[in-house]
Amino acid sequence: MTYLVSEHRYVVCGLGLTGQACVRFLLEQNAYVKAFDTRENLALKNADDLASIGVLLGQPNASFFDDVDTLILSPGVSPLAPAVQEAKRCGLEIIGDVELFARLNKTPCIGVTGSNGKTTVTLLTTHILNTLGKKAVAAGNVGKPVLETLGLELDVIVLELSSFQLEMTSSLALQGATLLNLSEDHLDRHGSLEGYGIAKQGIFAHCEKAAVWRDHAYSVPQHPVAEHISYGLTQSNQGFGVSDENITYQGKPLLTLSDIPLAGEHNLLNVMAALALCESIGVDLSEAAIAVKSFETAPHRCVELGRFNGVRWIDDSKATNVGATIAAIEGIAPKLQGQLHLIAGGDAKGADLSPLAPVFEKHVKSVFALGKDAHQIALVFPKTQCVTTMKDAVVAANNAAVNNDVVMLSPACASIDMFNNYIERAQAFKAAIMEVQNS
Repeated sequence: MTYLVSEHRYVVCGLGLTGQACVRFLLEQNAYVKAFDTRENLALKNADDLASIGVLLGQPNASFFDDVDTLILSPGVSPLAPAVQEAKRCGLEIIGDVELFARLNKTPCIGVTGSNGKTTVTLLTTHILNTLGKKAVAAGNVGKPVLETLGLELDVIVLELSSFQLEMTSSLALQGATLLNLSEDHLDRHGSLEGYGIAKQGIFAHCEKAAVWRDHAYSVPQHPVAEHISYGLTQSNQGFGVSDENITYQGKPLLTLSDIPLAGEHNLLNVMAALALCESIGVDLSEAAIAVKSFETAPHRCVELGRFNGVRWIDDSKATNVGATIAAIEGIAPKLQGQLHLIAGGDAKGADLSPLAPVFEKHVKSVFALGKDAHQIALVFPKTQCVTTMKDAVVAANNAAVNNDVVMLSPACASIDMFNNYIERAQAFKAAIMEVQNS
C-alpha cells in the first residue's frame, strides 16, 4: 500500500535539527503540520519554516492533539515523556523520522548501529561505494537527515542509526546491516543493557544480510536474517578474518594491515564491517579493499592534534561511553613508546564505570578527570586527579607527560554537563593545548 504524506496530519515533537528537518519535509509535501517543544525558553535558530505553522513551547494539553493523527518524535525525546504519553492516550500513532523515511523510500539502504564505531563504519562504507562509482550518501545520525535523501538520485543510502531512532522504527528495509558492538550507554533512557540491546536489535527486523562480529554475542541478530557475513580478529576460512598481517576473506589475503589508514584493533573490526556491508550489495571486494586505503578518518576519533616537546596529543572526544574509551586505549596501547595520560569525565548517564579499572591499570599512567562524574572515575582508578576545567586538565597532563608519552582526551562520558556537544569539548581541548604550548 502506498503511503501518502498529504493524507495524514502531523505534529512534530522536538525542534532540534531533526525536528526542523521533519517540519520542512512535511511542508514541502503539502501536509498539515504543527510542532511543539517542551523547553519553554528554547531559542529557535534558522527556523524560518516554523513561522508558517503552529508552534507551542512548553507542555501541551490533550486538546493540542485533537486535529492530528501522527506524532513524529525527535530522537532526543523519550517515548515515555509525559507529552508523548498524552499524545498516545489521544490515539496518535507515534513514529520517528526514520520510520517516515522507511515508508516512503525506494532506494536500497545499508544500516549501521552499535555503541561505538558506527560513524567510522558509515563514512568508510560510503567512501568505498563512492570511490567505486556508486552514488552513495551517508544519512541519519551522520550526514544528511534521512528525509532529505528522498527524491535524490542515489544507488544506495548508508544509514547510521542510534538506539533512539531504532526504537521508533518498525518497517525499515535494509539490504545489509550490522550491530557493531554493545556496551553500557544511554541507560538513563533504556533502563538496562538488555533494554538498550533490544532497541539496537531493531536494525535486523527487515534485513537481508547481517554483518556479524563473530566474537561478540550482542552482534548476532535476534531477528530472522537470510544470510550472515561474519568477521573477527582471528584467522578464519569463513567471512573476514586476520592472518599474517592481512585482512582475509574466505581465508585468502584481501588487504594488508599496514595499508589501512586507521589505527587500532577496533578499527580493523570497523574496516571488516564496512567491507562486509559493501559485499551485501554485490560490490567487488578486491576493489573495495583498494578504496579503504584512501579513507580519511572523521574528526574527534583518535585524531592526533600534534606533537609538542616530544608528547603526542590525541583528540578522541567522540568517546562518549566506557566501551569507546576502552577501544581507543586498547587500540593505541600496542604501539605506545612511552606512557599514556588520559583526560576523561563528563556525564556518565548512569553507566557503570568499573570496566575501565583493569584497562586503566594495565595501560594508563595517570587520569585527569573533570565534569559531573569525575569522582566516579576517581573511585575506579586511584591514579586520578580531579580538575575543574578542560584547561586545568591539559595543564596537569602537560606537567605529567615526558618525551614519547601520549595525552589523549577520551572521556568515556557524554559532554552535556559542561559543553553543548562532543565537538565543542574537542575544541576546548585543542584551544587549551595551544594556550599551554604558547605560554
